[in-house]
Amino acid sequence: MINGLVNAEFEPIIPLSIRRADGKVFTQDAIVDTGFNSWLSLPPYLIAELNLKVLWRSPVY
Repeated sequence: MINGLVNAEFEPIIPLSIRRADGKVFTQDAIVDTGFNSWLSLPPYLIAELNLKVLWRSPVY
């Protein structure tokens, strides 16, 4: 079972753990999207920490 919470905007939130190649683990809260299309959006600081390549940039409102 995954434990999470619902925020003030009624969005389901779960903690997401992401492991870097060297084994360091980062935890980021994630909004559960019921229309999940296999894409994951990450904040810029986490993209840099994980040494990932940016494939797409889009403003978030």
